[in-house]
Order: sequence, then C-alpha cells, then structure tokens
Amino acid sequence: MMFKTLLTGSTALLCCAAFVPAIASAADAASLKVKSVEFTATPAPATEMEKAAPYTTSAAVVTLSDGSKKTFPLSYNALYRSGDYIDNWYAGLIVDKDGKPLTQSAPDAKGNVARGPFRSAGPDGTSLLWVPGAKVDGVKGNPLFLVNHFEYDTEGENIDSAKPPVDLYALLPMTMNLAVLDQDPQTGKLTPAKLSNIDFSAVEGLWIPCNGSTTPWMTHLGSEEYEPDAAVFEKTPLEPMNLYRGTAGKLATGGGANPYRYGHLVEVTVNPDGSTKAVKHYAMGRLAFELGDVMGDRKTVYMGDDGDDVIRALYVADKEDDLSAGTLYAAKWIQEDAAHYGKARLQWIKLGHASDAEIEALIAKGTRFSDIFEVASADAVKAEPAKYQGFKPVYVYSGTGGKTQLEYLKPRSGMEQAAAFLETRRYAAYLGATTEFTKMEGQAHSNADKKLWTVISYVRKGMIDGQNKERPQDDIKLAGDEKDLTCGVVYESVLKGGQKDTAGNAIASDWVATDMAGLVFGERNPADGKQKLDKCDTEKVANPDNIRYSEAMRTLFIGEDSGNHLNNFVWAYNVDSKALARIFSAPIGAENTGLNVFDDYNGHAYITANIQHPGAAEDLAKYGDDIKIDLRRKVDERGWIGYLGGLPAMTR
Repeated sequence: MMFKTLLTGSTALLCCAAFVPAIASAADAASLKVKSVEFTATPAPATEMEKAAPYTTSAAVVTLSDGSKKTFPLSYNALYRSGDYIDNWYAGLIVDKDGKPLTQSAPDAKGNVARGPFRSAGPDGTSLLWVPGAKVDGVKGNPLFLVNHFEYDTEGENIDSAKPPVDLYALLPMTMNLAVLDQDPQTGKLTPAKLSNIDFSAVEGLWIPCNGSTTPWMTHLGSEEYEPDAAVFEKTPLEPMNLYRGTAGKLATGGGANPYRYGHLVEVTVNPDGSTKAVKHYAMGRLAFELGDVMGDRKTVYMGDDGDDVIRALYVADKEDDLSAGTLYAAKWIQEDAAHYGKARLQWIKLGHASDAEIEALIAKGTRFSDIFEVASADAVKAEPAKYQGFKPVYVYSGTGGKTQLEYLKPRSGMEQAAAFLETRRYAAYLGATTEFTKMEGQAHSNADKKLWTVISYVRKGMIDGQNKERPQDDIKLAGDEKDLTCGVVYESVLKGGQKDTAGNAIASDWVATDMAGLVFGERNPADGKQKLDKCDTEKVANPDNIRYSEAMRTLFIGEDSGNHLNNFVWAYNVDSKALARIFSAPIGAENTGLNVFDDYNGHAYITANIQHPGAAEDLAKYGDDIKIDLRRKVDERGWIGYLGGLPAMTR
C-alpha cells in the first residue's frame, strides 16, 4: 500500500502506487463512530527528493463500531510558507510596536548586525480555532482561525557585505500570525483568505515563542522560551526587545525593556470577527516555557521547561476557564527504578499563589533581580560559611544570556512571591525541587484515561547516574547506555485527586501527576541500520519534542527535533496496541513543529504540522559535503505552515 505525497514549493503531487480496497475520503462521512484507528508506516526517506522535501505515504485504517474498515490516505497540505504574501501581509514578518517592519537586528556578541526586513523561517506552535458565530468577509465556507508562532529567524544578511551572514537567534523580537482559513464544507480543505500579525504592543512584545496548545475554551495558549536572565539584563540592555519598543541602548531602569516582561505563557483570544487580544499570564510563573497544557478540569496546567537543569511545574487556577490567578508548584522526583529511562513517584512543592495583576504590579514598579535575591559564589560560602547562613546552593539553567553554574541564593525579606513567579526555577531549586530534568518539552493528556505524557527530548547530564558533578542534589539517577539515553523519552503519568503538597496541604485539583515512567523511547542505531547517518535507530523515535493526543483515535502523535536523525519524523503511537508508525518526514535540517490534532471541526479532522528552518546550515554542519552542501542546495529553506489532511471527523 502506498499513497505518496511529495511537496515542491507549495504544490502537492499525489499518486497512488497500488490499488487498496475500501479507500475512503474525508467527505464520505461526517463524524464516524470508531472502534480503533491504526496508521500505516511511511518508509524512511531513501531518495534525494524524499530527503529534501516533506512527504508521507501513510494512511489511517479506521475500524468502525460495526467492525467494518475504511482506509483514509493522508496528504500534507501547505497552507502558506514563510514570506508568502497573503491579503496585504507577509507571513512571519518581524515588526516593531507600531507594526513597522524592522530594518536591522540587534548586534550579536561580536557587534555584527543583520539587514532587514526579516521574514522568519521558524514557524512553531499552532492552534486551529473554531469560534462560534465566526463571520469574516471574503470567506465563502466555514471560517476557522489559525494562530501560529514564529520562534526565531535563522540568519540574515550582514549590513557589512564583506562579512558572512549573521546568526539571528535571540537578536530579534518575534511574532505570531493570525490566518483566517476558508474550510470547504465538503472536502474539508483549508485555504488561507486573510493573514495578519497579532498585536503584542500592550504586553511590550513577544520573546522567542515556542510551542503552544489549544485550551478547552478555544483560545490559544502560547509560550515564551529561554527567558532572559534578569541578573544579566539588570546591567546590560535587552536589545532585541528594545528594538521592538524603540528604546535602543536603554536599561530597564532607564526606560528600556524589562527582562521580567518576557518568559511567560501567552493566551490569545480570537473574536468571531477575527479581532484578537493577547495577554501574558504572569501568575503562571516564568520559565523556558515549551508550552502549557490544560487538563480536563479546565484549570490544571502542566508546563514544559525546555533546557538543561530545569524543573517540572504544575499550575492550578482558582477558576475554570480563567488562568489569571492560581497556585504554582514544582515537582520532586522520588526515584523507584533507574532502568528503562526510570520510574519515580512525584511530590509537589508549593511555590506560591498569585494573580496576573499582582505580579504585573511587581514588574511595573521596577523590581530587579538584586531586589529579589542575595547571591554568593560557592568559593565565598566555603571561605566564610558563618557569613552566609540561610543561603542555599542551586544549580539551574538561568536563561538567555546567563551561565548555568553553582551559586548560593537567599530571598530577601518579603520577596518570596516575586521569587516564586519571576525567578520560578531558581526559587524552586531553593525550596528543594528537582532541577536535573533536561530538555523538558511537549505535554499532552487523555481526559478519558486521566493520563499525562511528558517529553524529555535528550536525557543527559544531571539525569544520568554519576553525572551530577557540582549539582547540589542528585534526585534523578538513570542507568543505561548514554548513546541510548540521548535519543530521548516520552514519560507517562497517572493523574489523581486527593493529593497533598510537601507541607501537607491539599492540592485543589483532581488532575495531579503522581508518578513518571518511561513509555516511548529511542535507542542507538544498530550496526546493521539502513540509515547509516542516523545516530539513533531510524525505526524508533529520536528526540521527541511536540506531542499531541487524539481521544477519538486513541493515538499519541510525536514530532521530532533531533540531531540524531538526518530527517526528522512525526510518529503515531496507539496507546492501546502500542503500535508505533512513522507518518511524516520533514526535509533535512528541519524540525517538526506546530503539532496539534483536532478530531472534529465541521465534520473533518486535522493534524497540524509545521516545518521549521528546513535546510538550516547549523543543523547540517556535522554531515559531509554531499549533505551540507550538495543536498542542502535542493531544499527550499522557507518554513512550512500546514496540516496532514484526508481524515474524517471521528468520535467514540
């Protein structure tokens, strides 16, 4: 069986290599009642064309409630590409607070500046929103709204033409796009009708947005990743956000960008007429947010903290459908088994309670890092321990611009709330939370089973037994071959009510994760592996990142961001049969992003799937010239915003 879709530019070419009985289309039936769903596997790319372009040969084999089966071929559909011009706007265009395109970047560490305008090739988190009562001029079918992050731009032309291109990571403010999509009622095909930037001027701009999720109340919950280290930017201007604000060269104390404005979860509401409102949820803490995932009670949220030496965080809102106030917790890993990526019980340490308004007031009045913490070096404490009583050792990722190192901290009197919500990771470490997690990325859950899935993309450093070095605690001590562990893992957690925090106080949620155990993981590439350039087994997941779950299909979709597979893949993992199938391949040098699944939008289902920085030089640098030069020339380096289509709406 083979249904192959290869894309060149924005054109999909579909061919059927063999006849398959009971082939169906998504238009055949609305909202099928299904018993099970399995996906046929897309082979790993073999030809240059397959390696250089997105493609799928998979199909969904659907067993209906009456026992009959239907097969639905998948196809990858590009909605638009980075830089595309749609309804008077460019996709991924980077602008200032007044909506004007930026003409140059902030300087890098060597003083290099890139020339604009900038159209990001880094599409990331996506929400496809069905808004009741939506009515938009120019849309003939059903209007749907697509919110899409652009995480960063890869490189730009140096203003000095004699110098090489400039690496643009963290040198620019970033953007989210809103696309109005026209949904064909019969086929389900989505076509972009309008495109615009979402206005972030009310929250002083957007910093490195990564993944995102769709809330049960149909808003987009986005993220800001790799928060600026406020200890560094207390004394150094935060120039990328100064570019946005028009305050070049200024510190926060002099009217420049305040680092505490960035590193938050961001909620975007889209109104029926297509207008938007963006807010930052300061009460949910400040981390290197991968995303926040809202549980079935509509108030409990699990967040990914993406970096080395990070925490796992839990937020319980005071009210359903309202994330503006709540209680923040950090996890303690109590290890029970070191093998098979580990197994542990979780305890939860309460960090504090706050509202967005309370934390925003702390930022607005100019709270600085030095107002929150006293800091001492390890050498100073060792030399004069009596002088530093009350200081505790922490070793955590400190944010963009900072350095991960052993330091001793002590919150200043009355600054505990500021510490909990503006320096969340440091304060969690101070209170004894586990800080050895590495690259904690996607989160997904099942409402029906009350299970949570969490990605650790790369298991390394402090997570491995014997690798703790100067870290002050050693909660996670995983055993195994490091060449296997570095391929990453998806953990499963059981969610329960009636739980208490470490102080003995009740946690006001019935969706508290009580454990973590390895479920889906990669392994080193065997000696006889067909893809010799892959360090991790081509036939297993490597370095998972984005994950989403379909209740109707009972399938966990897993997207890769791997330096251990030449081509990154999207996988479908059936939680009942445990079957794992590759269903999509991205071009070389690209990451699979924007993964989300929508079981029923007006009789059709969609798996959103973006492609970030295809052909990126940095990602291909370790390969030979046949890959990093010759094959790279055949890759269209614009980002892709699109979806896997061909699926009908499904229910249980």
